[in-house]
Amino acid sequence: MSSPVPCNYCGAMMVPQFDGRTYACPYCKTQMQVAIGADQIAAGMALDLANVDRFLSHLANTLHQGFHEHTRIDANGTVVMAIEINLEPEVFMARREGQHVVAQHKKVVRGIALRTQTLPLDRWVEMLTQALATHANQNARAAWVLGQITGRR
Repeated sequence: MSSPVPCNYCGAMMVPQFDGRTYACPYCKTQMQVAIGADQIAAGMALDLANVDRFLSHLANTLHQGFHEHTRIDANGTVVMAIEINLEPEVFMARREGQHVVAQHKKVVRGIALRTQTLPLDRWVEMLTQALATHANQNARAAWVLGQITGRR
């Protein structure tokens, strides 16, 4: 849930708008843009880590709907086998291996991978949400994707 934001002009509590970054005062109509906190996004996403199938399916569906040009999804029927999110210079990959998920993060410069790390899924989610939050603070569609992933609309 969003934290209350007071209007700088009249002091009334502002209302979050659809993009999650803009707040509007219902009284004086002042608008203000606020940054998205990656820690709040990660906390919301972490709840889904208990069910890997649901987490991967929800993440793949949301990324495909709102961020498809940055996302590659491999599926076998309705089962998500792998997801790759390219937020160059960072690339995030998650793939199934049996009953487990291998999560990797790669640094890319001019199309060349400098370093690939295998990470615990919770750390991967934390890094992904940080990268998405950074991107969202510059891009309204990324903010929409974050809202869909975390249930913050």
